Amino acid sequence: MRLTVWDPFRELDAFNKTVNSLFFNPLRRTRPAYPPVEMLDKGDALVITAEVPGVNKEEVELTVLGETLTIAGEKKLPTEEEVTYIRHERPNGQFRRLIDLPYSVDPGKVIASYKDGILTITLPKAEEAKPRKITVGE
Repeated sequence: MRLTVWDPFRELDAFNKTVNSLFFNPLRRTRPAYPPVEMLDKGDALVITAEVPGVNKEEVELTVLGETLTIAGEKKLPTEEEVTYIRHERPNGQFRRLIDLPYSVDPGKVIASYKDGILTITLPKAEEAKPRKITVGE
């Protein structure tokens, strides 16, 4: 009789590979994250731009919680009756994008603007995230 040592991590690893194969199959086309964003470090602040064409600025909701920014909203289709699409490639419906921020930010000083389908969010860094010059004593 041969004894084997049970390793729960081996079973979890096999389960993880199975689940990943369902979501990350290279033969299946996946949609890119929406809305697409760019994040810039401007020294004292992070600046995030997001493409949200066709979305009314009143339909956009921004939330900062800890070091995560959430951009949520809804892109609605035109409400024309009796429309038959020949091709429909533009995303529509509700969206929610969570963006991990590399620094702590001051949520009370966040500024957002919207022009020509581009949402610009300026997130000032929190004081503890800003670099400090330290002088070396004797």
